Amino acid sequence: GDSGVAFGSDLAPSWVGSAYGVAVNLVLGAVLLLAFPRFSRDVSDRVGGDALRSGGVGLAALIGTPILLVLVAVTIVGIPLALVGILAYVVAIWVGSVYGQYALGSWVLDRVGRPNRWIALLLGVVAVAAIGLVPWIGGLVEFLVILLGLGALAFGLRDRYRGGSGAVPEREGTSAD
Repeated sequence: GDSGVAFGSDLAPSWVGSAYGVAVNLVLGAVLLLAFPRFSRDVSDRVGGDALRSGGVGLAALIGTPILLVLVAVTIVGIPLALVGILAYVVAIWVGSVYGQYALGSWVLDRVGRPNRWIALLLGVVAVAAIGLVPWIGGLVEFLVILLGLGALAFGLRDRYRGGSGAVPEREGTSAD
């Protein structure tokens, strides 16, 4: 039976959280596409052009960054830096996830010959959210998308820091809006 303890689980239907997540990811994705159109395209191209390297770097960033932040926090001076680093880490995971979703949508649209960055964002975010509802498989897909997006974001930031675009060769038709 029921324990009688609910902690507010009946306040909203379960789909409200998923819809909110989709909406927030779409807003972040739109901001990224508007503010950094070339960088966004380069990150998407990196995922489509070298997914294995992007995923590997994403895994290294996902695991290595918290370890590095703990090492930084060991000193008194490092504690504020580590706190800022934690915030940057969380934001990077979120941005990487949205970029991964965008890259997935872009990859699908490129395969059908209909590239469009706005539809790619919508398709990727909605598809990953829908697949995310499937037990086990959804979590695995979401994790892989985060790894791909985070790795491609790390490559893109590294390349921008070094002063070059560093993008993988452009796929056909990725410039369509």
